[in-house]
Amino acid sequence: MATLTPEQLYMHHNQLAGLMIIVWVVFSYLGYKIKDIKQKQYISYGIIIFAILEEILDYTNRIFLDEAYTLSLKADLPLHFCQFGFYFSLVGVFIAASNKSINPKVEQFLFDCAYVLGLAGALQAMIAVDLTGINNRIGIYALNWQHSLIILNVLWLVFAYKKRFYIRGIFNAFIFINVVIWPVGLINYFLGANYMFVCQPPNVDSSFFIGEWPYYLFWLELIYFLYIVILYLPFKISNFIYKRK
Repeated sequence: MATLTPEQLYMHHNQLAGLMIIVWVVFSYLGYKIKDIKQKQYISYGIIIFAILEEILDYTNRIFLDEAYTLSLKADLPLHFCQFGFYFSLVGVFIAASNKSINPKVEQFLFDCAYVLGLAGALQAMIAVDLTGINNRIGIYALNWQHSLIILNVLWLVFAYKKRFYIRGIFNAFIFINVVIWPVGLINYFLGANYMFVCQPPNVDSSFFIGEWPYYLFWLELIYFLYIVILYLPFKISNFIYKRK
């Protein structure tokens, strides 16, 4: 498959991002309006199937179709924050659709992490897209779809299944981020990798990464915590309005 220039990749990404904004709005509206459980299940399983196909397409492209890319443990393990958010949100959608509760605390924890990683990490990754390792059209499609699906899954859980982000979710998400970063850091050390960007910042203009290593990690902690608090505010405000009625 033909290798594209960075300008062409950015163009395709921006076109897809515009389309996905429309998809987010449509699915949020459908989730809010549809009351039939079966219809919600069909849509949920459709989202899950599409996500699985996206992952298959992504790795098929990396292994077979992208001649300029070499698959490696150093770059291709699913250990970035957005990938955790992707899988957590998919598990959350599956649990909600199957209507089989495993453990309310576990379900809430999965949603808390997916919500934060989705609306903080994935949204930021779409605004300041990192094209490292992306060489062709399928690569940019897969990158865009994976981040878009995290946001879609979270919005679907909020509007279709009435999931909520409570104040304890601020600490759940923040603790998860600070716990998981240690084993991932060890993997980075042994593989010479940069998962979660804890060894060096990504090559993008992002408000999350200020300064050089290791100083940007301290700013990242502060910014992420403030971002999580901001993400809590819509639920706090909606609860306040609901109680006033």
